[in-house]
Amino acid sequence: MNDPALRADAIRDFQKQSLSWHPADEEALAGLECAELTVPLDYADPTGRTLTLGLVRAPAAAPERRRGVLLIGPGDDLGNRGTLLGAQLARALPKEVLARYDVVAFDHRFMGRSSPVVCGLEPEERFWVFHQPRDFAHEVRFQAEVAAKVAEHALDVLPFANSRNIARDMEVVRGALGEERLSYLGYSYGTYLGAVWTQMFGEHADRVVLDSLCSPDWVWRGLFTDFPPNGERALGRWTRWAARHHDELALGATPPEVRASYDRLLARVDADQPVAVNGFPLDRTLARLIVVGMLNSDLNYAHLGDILRSAVHGAPLTPATLTFLATMFGQPKEESGTVAQLAILAGDWSWPRRLGPYERDMARAAREYPFTGAALSGIKATAFWPVPPSEPVTRLGAGNRARSVLLVQSAEDMSTPHAAAVRMHEVLRHNSRLVTVADTAHHRVFPFYGNPGADELATAYLVDGTLPRTDVVCPNPRPQV
Repeated sequence: MNDPALRADAIRDFQKQSLSWHPADEEALAGLECAELTVPLDYADPTGRTLTLGLVRAPAAAPERRRGVLLIGPGDDLGNRGTLLGAQLARALPKEVLARYDVVAFDHRFMGRSSPVVCGLEPEERFWVFHQPRDFAHEVRFQAEVAAKVAEHALDVLPFANSRNIARDMEVVRGALGEERLSYLGYSYGTYLGAVWTQMFGEHADRVVLDSLCSPDWVWRGLFTDFPPNGERALGRWTRWAARHHDELALGATPPEVRASYDRLLARVDADQPVAVNGFPLDRTLARLIVVGMLNSDLNYAHLGDILRSAVHGAPLTPATLTFLATMFGQPKEESGTVAQLAILAGDWSWPRRLGPYERDMARAAREYPFTGAALSGIKATAFWPVPPSEPVTRLGAGNRARSVLLVQSAEDMSTPHAAAVRMHEVLRHNSRLVTVADTAHHRVFPFYGNPGADELATAYLVDGTLPRTDVVCPNPRPQV
């Protein structure tokens, strides 16, 4: 069942499909074309069960100058829909890129439009990643229950949820599109997936942009244990901004005073005292999760200040912040995204089963990194996963056959820190260049932050194939801090 030749034959057979494009039937995808593609559940058993992948496309605006397909990695962070990201990029990418490429995006297997799996998770359980524990025993019960619900409803498909199978799905997409090579743009988890795809199928990679990079060493416990110190740095950076705006926010005139205001707020929610933002109640998880989400970009700093001003002082939010929150949090997290996220994190790597190391990690991180340490370093549902990974972790680096890879990273990104991008650059030293955006905290740089230097370099690479001769540091003309 593990014969690589069988998997290669399966990919070739499924590549023979013809795609039928039709107008999108979902408001969020308005203006795009949709199609469905069949892939095997198990590439080692191609005559068995199949899955349906949902794709969207924005055709090249200048067909006479069309270069090919720019495939968008499925989701910014694992569990977010790639089709929705594709819709965003079809509006946001530079005109020169949209003129030359069909922008194609897909939801990865088991979520969104791609054979989604749901298991009856409660709203609190969908936020298992940042769930703030009351104590270790309580968190063990909570995370074990999440794993048990997923196993009850999805045990038969869990062995086939992993990044290598998603990379194989991408190869089926390439063949069905009739392309010898694909260009690729991926963010966060999409950078790891892009690295896996180029490691497995790099001869079919054209121009590859990986933005806001995961470390190749994270798979996957390191993703969680690496976050708490980065969260502390990100929060500290924001407190410096907030202290300069004390007259407006009244949260503190110095960074330590601002941090103390927030810590008092957390103490209140942890003691189950009522805390609300504009009348919306916060619990111990949301009081941290909202701040984490806002710290992903320094363009959000003013809105975060307004939210914490409201929570601390009971003041109403400004109309601008209300509009921002409606955009950022108005769409609830889809359950299928949570299930697929868990399944792939556990499908790529076998998590330790012993409880002791998780308890020690949680206690140490709670002391050293009180903002998110207990939540991120504690036990996760993946520790109780009912099936082991069906394949080893992909070894990245030597043998990667992509001709070139452009790495883009902001210097102060919280979720995927600069050190992670440096590590991926070390692994792909033979075919990559690193573009760093200085004095910037932002997750998903190109084209969303609007840094002129980074946008120009990424556009030139995608349009003309111009890879910088050396690594580049782009200044921020309008730093927030």
